Amino acid sequence: MNRIFFSLFLSLGLCLFSQEDLSFKANRRLMEPVVLNDDKTFDTKDMVEISCMVPKSINLQGTQKFQWAINGSTEAGKGWVLPKGQTTTGEKLKVYFTRVGNYAVSLTLTVTSKKKVGEEFEEEENEYSGEIEDFISVRSVFPELAAIYAQKPTPNYVKLVEKASEYSVKPKYANDPTPHLFLAKGYLGLVKSTNNDPRFESAMEECITSFNTARELDKNGVIFDDEHQRFLLELESYVFDENIKDNVSANPKTEVDAFEILVENIDIYSQISFAPITSSFFQAATKYMKKDTKGANLIWNTEIPKLKKYIDLDIETTYGKKFKDDMGTSIIISNVDIQMLKFGVMQSALLMKTRDGNSTKACDLLNIVSPWLSEERDFMAFMTTEFNNCGE
Repeated sequence: MNRIFFSLFLSLGLCLFSQEDLSFKANRRLMEPVVLNDDKTFDTKDMVEISCMVPKSINLQGTQKFQWAINGSTEAGKGWVLPKGQTTTGEKLKVYFTRVGNYAVSLTLTVTSKKKVGEEFEEEENEYSGEIEDFISVRSVFPELAAIYAQKPTPNYVKLVEKASEYSVKPKYANDPTPHLFLAKGYLGLVKSTNNDPRFESAMEECITSFNTARELDKNGVIFDDEHQRFLLELESYVFDENIKDNVSANPKTEVDAFEILVENIDIYSQISFAPITSSFFQAATKYMKKDTKGANLIWNTEIPKLKKYIDLDIETTYGKKFKDDMGTSIIISNVDIQMLKFGVMQSALLMKTRDGNSTKACDLLNIVSPWLSEERDFMAFMTTEFNNCGE
């Protein structure tokens, strides 16, 4: 949560309030706890430097006073220390974080200037205060869990689940997403190894729950570490390959079980993907096939305008392509996301064509995604046979 308030105090007693945007920046927002060197000092490369970006609409002429606070405290302690000679009253806050947890950062900036009133000067004081919760995340890498997961030839997934469960309930790690990520990894391993232990009969559900708990707790990008990105891709691939791909064409009337598996797993996929819009058109298509036309139309009417705002940044990564979403946020759309988008759009286009009696709206949707799916042979064949007039 971001908060910024502005107040103006004149010596005449006038008090005015308005709201501005104040933002902070830091040289890093995600880190491990720092440790003392042999000489009882910290390595300067581990120091975090936080500064405030003041909007142009705020007049900074005059004397400026800064008062920083972390988790509401202006004095070092409880997980953070100041470098020698530093205070919390400088223009920038320099600090070392020594304890796992999420930290709120706040600043009160007071600007005092002189204003001429008649033949005299009176002081005018402007006070600005801002706070960003969970601005800094300090996490543990959990070497014990990492070692279990890295065992060759096969990790002991039961042990991983047990150990990760222990860490996840410890108060010290209450807000750390990492134990939950390892818990999800353990459960997926049990699913893929077809473990028959009755304790883990709901392993897939527990995997999804653990992963989503990690997402909720992750404030500054733990999940985007390479090791966790690899797992996300593994999880997406498993859900798609095992439960979606072979049921894409399931008929809700004649293949009831297969269709229900499809619907359930499209929903699961939308929960784990960082690009849930790629599942939306699949969800709309299945709703329409189940005669929920209102639900389907709501998704199409909502998601198509959003999809139009997506921008392909033409940057390939190990885990997919970079896009800007409808909010201007940079995201990665994985190769599995692309498959979900492809099948969902193809089915949606056919259903919209049937619904409307023409291809106009279906073509609008297809023309948005065509540049992103140009290397998908089945999609290009689909365009040629079903919608060869979309380019006209």
